[in-house]
Amino acid sequence: MRLLAFLLCCVGCTLLSADEQRFITVTATGEVNVIPDEVVLELDVRTREEKLLDAKRKNDSVSRSLLQRLSDHKVPKADIKLDDLEVSPYFGEYGERQETPIAYNYSRSILVRLTDFDKIELLLADAFNVGLTNVSRMQFRVSSQRKHQFEARRLAVTHAKEKAEHLTELTGMKLGSAMQIEEHIEYNEAAADFFAVADAGRMGNTTVNSLQGNKYTFVVQRDDADAESLELNTPGQVSISADVTIKFEMLPEKSAEQ
Repeated sequence: MRLLAFLLCCVGCTLLSADEQRFITVTATGEVNVIPDEVVLELDVRTREEKLLDAKRKNDSVSRSLLQRLSDHKVPKADIKLDDLEVSPYFGEYGERQETPIAYNYSRSILVRLTDFDKIELLLADAFNVGLTNVSRMQFRVSSQRKHQFEARRLAVTHAKEKAEHLTELTGMKLGSAMQIEEHIEYNEAAADFFAVADAGRMGNTTVNSLQGNKYTFVVQRDDADAESLELNTPGQVSISADVTIKFEMLPEKSAEQ
């Protein structure tokens, strides 16, 4: 008899514990769209010569000229960064590769931050004129991302609570307090897929005319006064988002009213 009473008591405690642990977990996203106020260009200077030192000297010469052009365009030194340096042997093209290097590649990347978008095309025109090889990245960004990230988090939490309240009401219960919250890794891509690659294209005296991308096109003017005028499409908006997962307590409707 005592054993039966003990078992009934255990079952009752288990059921009570299960009731206390009723919860709902929801995931929501908050997003803020902001007009960008800065752009980062990644400029590549690549040289190849039979001797490594010759490749370096040629690269140094072009890089110095490029840095001078940036200075001419009033780009602050704080907004210029020598970002990457790569040196590699060249064994020839595929199918004709040699056992020993026939030349050496020397590559240097320079990051440039601009807040005046009207400077982009004129700066690139001068950069190609002094030997710039490639524009490997152009990213429109928001300098005050921290402020907008806070707003995105606030929206995410608000949306999560609204979703949880609706789902809980559909089950005839009431939403209780938040028990746990997790924020997922933030990934905020630049607006409108503004990652593009621009090769030097034709290196003649008229135009360089090559940028692959969805939204942005340009023509770099050379010495031809009749060359097509420069046009820059609007940079659009940068999407800043936050994802959260929140576990809420679920209460019986009578308990919530009490």
